Amino acid sequence: MLENFKDGWNPLRSICRRWPEYGMVLRFFAGFVKNRAMFFLLSKTLNIFLEPLSHPFLLLALALIFSWRKRRRLAKLLTMAAVAVPLLYGFLPLSTIALRHLESQFPIPTMATMPDIDGIIVLGGHTGNALISETRNQPQQSSYAERFTHGLALHQQYPDSILLFSGFSGQLNPVGWSEAKTIRALLDLLQVAPDNILFEDTSRNTYENAKNSFDILVPQPGSHWLLVTSANHMPRAVGAFRKIGWTGLIPYPVDYQTATTPKVVYSLIDGIKIMRKTFHEYAGLVMYKVTGRSSNLLSTPMNRP
Repeated sequence: MLENFKDGWNPLRSICRRWPEYGMVLRFFAGFVKNRAMFFLLSKTLNIFLEPLSHPFLLLALALIFSWRKRRRLAKLLTMAAVAVPLLYGFLPLSTIALRHLESQFPIPTMATMPDIDGIIVLGGHTGNALISETRNQPQQSSYAERFTHGLALHQQYPDSILLFSGFSGQLNPVGWSEAKTIRALLDLLQVAPDNILFEDTSRNTYENAKNSFDILVPQPGSHWLLVTSANHMPRAVGAFRKIGWTGLIPYPVDYQTATTPKVVYSLIDGIKIMRKTFHEYAGLVMYKVTGRSSNLLSTPMNRP
């Protein structure tokens, strides 16, 4: 019964041993999330609950339920929380702490300490609205565009290395241009020669980025590969790549969302944006560890194999 949890947390095994009646439920859940299609569907569905703008409505819904159950004091507290929680998100010295912690896990490598680079892997998610790209016939970029620009700049510094763009689409129901088609259009727009540029155009999440990139590049022992993605996404990405068995990986974080020392005290717009990324990444770290898609809950340079 416990084979599905061999890569998960020990507390899950303890629950199954102590309360066998829950074993079948946990086993079903483990099988569900280990399935590629089901895991992708679940991850996208959970985003509804991770969206900060939905939290006031969820709290108000709970308040309505407790009010109906005659728990008026609790309903009142939940109603007050529905107003206070989103306002607290705007207090940046507090709301940026968790995301800054993720972004500080991996330093930007310096050129002086860089070994010979065999290749550069740029994770997807940096292209913009795929439907707009298709209907307007113009490639769009998202707020993660630094993944593309820094990846391209690194390739210019190491022109003999392979540059691999990894990703198909993160949409639940993909429409419009794929990420690969958008990137090709961007490269044409910038008049970049396609020498040593490859595309992994099937993956739809970070774990598939790692697995499918590994299958294409087949990294050899002693080779060195730069991994380019957003700084807050890097711990989960490194965990997935290490789980696949990728060695010689050099994290190159980009697209920072937090300052080392915050200067602005309050911004509701920035706070909600930061909390959206925070909830998404921490939930992703937990899900990847529980389902065996990551080697560590929080990958750091000290965890290198």
